[in-house]
Amino acid sequence: MNRDATSPLAGAVLVTGNRGKLAEAQRLCGVEIQNAGIDLPEIQSLDIELVLRAKAEEAFRVLQLPVVVDETSLELAALGGFPGCLVKWMLESVGAEGIARTARALSEPRATARCALLFFDGDREVVAEGTTEGTLVLPPRGDAGFGWDPIFQPAGSTQTFAQLSGPEKDAISHRGAAWRRLTELLQSE
Repeated sequence: MNRDATSPLAGAVLVTGNRGKLAEAQRLCGVEIQNAGIDLPEIQSLDIELVLRAKAEEAFRVLQLPVVVDETSLELAALGGFPGCLVKWMLESVGAEGIARTARALSEPRATARCALLFFDGDREVVAEGTTEGTLVLPPRGDAGFGWDPIFQPAGSTQTFAQLSGPEKDAISHRGAAWRRLTELLQSE
């Protein structure tokens, strides 16, 4: 992909070490996005915007460039929205299958996938969010994607995120919606 100087994201750096998030961002934006895989301290909170702002401020402090940070949340209906932003730690502890098993054991497999993005250039911040409703399924299905994609079946689909092609996932995913909204907000400024 070519770097497009007219893109509202020209010059911004996506701060993530997650190659899947970077690949999705580049597909969704249609331009090459600079990336910095710096390890940011992640405050432990269920408030997605609080976590996002702390990450953006630290990323900007370190890089001294406009940044975009991503925070993803998986909110289980069975647990009143938990683990939310803490899903990374639950994934490390019990894996995607363990998350689905927990929800299904509580007889409530519904979940909301949420992605929040924050663009910060030292002066202005632009926040965009996207959500996708779905169901957690067992056994895990599909080989594409990352994280909990093999257990998350978006509402209205018979396939999990991990069974969809990249463009199919982008069209209906929480991250796709968040990137489209962020681009729209930045273009309208």
